[in-house]
Amino acid sequence: MATSKKTPKKIAKPSRNSQKTTRKSCTPGIYTVPRGHVSVAVPPFWTLRQTNDDLEIEAPSETTSVVVTAFKQDKTTGPLDARDFLKRFMQTAPSNGRGKLEKGTRQKASAKFRDSEGDHWLVMFLSNGKTLLLATCNTSTPLVSREARTGAQVIDSLKLKSRE
Repeated sequence: MATSKKTPKKIAKPSRNSQKTTRKSCTPGIYTVPRGHVSVAVPPFWTLRQTNDDLEIEAPSETTSVVVTAFKQDKTTGPLDARDFLKRFMQTAPSNGRGKLEKGTRQKASAKFRDSEGDHWLVMFLSNGKTLLLATCNTSTPLVSREARTGAQVIDSLKLKSRE
């Protein structure tokens, strides 16, 4: 009687091109201002308010909020430099201790600090020379909390197109 060898089963390897589906949160929506030169991600269940002066994005718990304000270059000033505005902002900010400057180029500059009430702040200036965006994330939760990290991701998602 002849015996046959069983061929071992091959285990399929996952494709390298497939996307991971292990994310715990939904993908954010992207809000673009009517002029089309500024866009920002809005996480699910967060509230977006647009006033005449700024955009406000607030967490459902209301302990974390992101505010984006735009400034225009006037005829008397040169190109708007993000580093200069961050330096001035940090001199007047109500920080408790010394803030941590993170990045600094003419187009993008950011810092983190803690105020006297214990709230954490993340500040970013974004510039294309003619328009300057000030984005602030204020949270009363620890910086390692999910909500604070989501607020930081909102600020990182901020895009300013160059305008001709």
